[in-house]
Amino acid sequence: MPLLEIRRHTERSDKGDNQSALSPAGRAMAEALAKRAPKFALVLSSPLPRAKETAQLIAGRLDAIDPGLLPEMGGVIGDRIFGEMRTLTDWQSVLREREDARAFAAEQLKTWAQIASRIGDKDRALAVSHGGIIELPALALAERIGARLEGRAFGYGEGVLVTFASGVPTKIEALRV
Repeated sequence: MPLLEIRRHTERSDKGDNQSALSPAGRAMAEALAKRAPKFALVLSSPLPRAKETAQLIAGRLDAIDPGLLPEMGGVIGDRIFGEMRTLTDWQSVLREREDARAFAAEQLKTWAQIASRIGDKDRALAVSHGGIIELPALALAERIGARLEGRAFGYGEGVLVTFASGVPTKIEALRV
């Protein structure tokens, strides 16, 4: 059963610059995650520098950039700003309220399944993405399979581990730092 580990990048040096690299604290966190990381058969990231650098530090390499890990969210969060999305319950309310959020989550889940299909049954992939891009599909998947995800929104280096069987996600669990 392939495993897909989807993590949010670690802290970047300049939050006002979308192209900034990791901060010293972000590099230290990624290096700490690397010390307990399993072997990955595939390592992917979004195109942004902070995601690429996080993946390289955690896994020791980056196999490819996957633009699907940085989809356009458009109006999904409406007039809300990311800073207001402090808990998974906040993100869940967006899924309940907005059809575009549900459509976004469904599309992102297709990307996750596509990544999982690229590895063997006993392999694990690492995908480094961004906040919101992880929460919405993770919560949609959890609801679909009857799992619970609770607590604060995913912080730097956090995310989910998804287990697949025959190309279908069967289990999801939070990865906290």
